[in-house]
Amino acid sequence: MEGLMHFGGLVLVIGMTYGPVLALLGLLNLRDRRQSRLLGGVMQRLPRREFGGRLAIDVRCPLLSRRSVVTLDMRACSRDEIWQAVTRLSRSFPPGVRLLVDGTVDPQCPEPIRLAIPGRRPLACPSQPSAVTR
Repeated sequence: MEGLMHFGGLVLVIGMTYGPVLALLGLLNLRDRRQSRLLGGVMQRLPRREFGGRLAIDVRCPLLSRRSVVTLDMRACSRDEIWQAVTRLSRSFPPGVRLLVDGTVDPQCPEPIRLAIPGRRPLACPSQPSAVTR
């Protein structure tokens, strides 16, 4: 019985030592996969050949939140290209992803602007009628 208690104490110490590290590594892995999926989706919808190096993409995903931010630096793009990119991406993002676009809209006034398109909110499920019991 005493050997079993020593073994339990050893398992507890190992779990308390390595458990938080493994949990952190798991969270980092989930965040990196989410970031990779978002970047791949943006690259798929905005092909490189259309923009020819005039587009910079930054994807930020926090560790403990599902909300993400995709930033497009389109200062070298025309107004039509900016709006085309915004309409392509804003419809295709999953809920909780915010789109920021940095660019200039008028060539006469090269002052940079920042468009912030908030992420869609998940649709609320209609309340399910409870089952009638007899």
